[in-house]
Amino acid sequence: MSTPATTPTWRLLEPPRTDRLDAPDAWAYHGIAALERAVALADLGHDDFPPRAVDLLVGDVHQEHLRRHRLVAVEDAGAGDAPRVVGHGVLTLPVTDNRHLAVVRIAVLPSHRGQGIGSAIADRLRRIALTECRTTVFAEVEFAAEPPAGAPDALGPREGDGLVSADLPGMRFARRAGLGLEIIARRSVLDVPLPDAVVERFAADAAARAGDAYRLHTWQDPVPEEWVDQLAALEQRLSEDEPNGGLALEAERWDGDRVRTEEAKRAERGQGALVTVAEHVATGTLAGMTLFIWDTGRPELTEQESTVVLPEHRGHRLGMLIKAVNLRAHTRLRPGTRRISTWNNETNAPMLTINVALGFRPAGGAAELQARLAEISPLRHA
Repeated sequence: MSTPATTPTWRLLEPPRTDRLDAPDAWAYHGIAALERAVALADLGHDDFPPRAVDLLVGDVHQEHLRRHRLVAVEDAGAGDAPRVVGHGVLTLPVTDNRHLAVVRIAVLPSHRGQGIGSAIADRLRRIALTECRTTVFAEVEFAAEPPAGAPDALGPREGDGLVSADLPGMRFARRAGLGLEIIARRSVLDVPLPDAVVERFAADAAARAGDAYRLHTWQDPVPEEWVDQLAALEQRLSEDEPNGGLALEAERWDGDRVRTEEAKRAERGQGALVTVAEHVATGTLAGMTLFIWDTGRPELTEQESTVVLPEHRGHRLGMLIKAVNLRAHTRLRPGTRRISTWNNETNAPMLTINVALGFRPAGGAAELQARLAEISPLRHA
């Protein structure tokens, strides 16, 4: 005797957009942020990275380089109350580069998994991606820790080091849809503040190797006008040079306008930034840069973002030099910070070597998966 099918308590819809978090239609941004925090706490054990409501709103307001389609699964609340968000999906579509790519993120409350919410969101986003003529799907599954080598559920990527548990809910879901694991990105954390002597030693040793051929500049937002185009060129070079294994990624297109757009987004999110660059004295060329970003309301956490050195200037320890000097400036600027977090692909051995030398420790990571869109399987009640 078959079990009668139950009527879902949720429904799928496109959330309203607004440009104010205090507007009635902003319930979706607040609901998605609450859901993402609950998922992070359940799956990772911390809430360092889930987007806040303001991050979601700013991302939707600024779609100059990335367009977003959002879906939410909601349960209706009482009369006059906003729906409760129990599932969220976003399809991110690059606009100025990587126009073949469809980046997918799906999150479901742990209490509501297994009800078909993720499958319904995935199928709707798949159909939108097809109408947008995208050909490649990319997704990430974050994890709190690698499984031990030799564990029965340990899964390695097609290229590079690192392991992820194939039994994670996100991994089971992604692999069932047909996505393959390409590479592992390592999350690393540096506990700060470091003793002054340690940072000074790193900076002094690297400066001795670099010599007088380079001089350093450090600033907070905004980028000085004289450097904005060269900083854009460094960001583009990072996207060209970063090892990405078999991921079908093109270089991003950066110019001064994109740098200014990113600054505007940070300001609207309530974020700060600290940059250190190395100028090649003989040519006036920026040879390398590194960037810290933080939320002003979260003094305990900073994120280490872009670090890049042009190929023709490598071999002078500029990577270590700019990172150490930026770290020294950051300590003076934000003495209450207790940890700095960063991400590196496991295939990026040079940058991992610098981070390990500075004292960064492994703290989980992300499985980076992709598939041809035409090969993605519709999921039913998974």
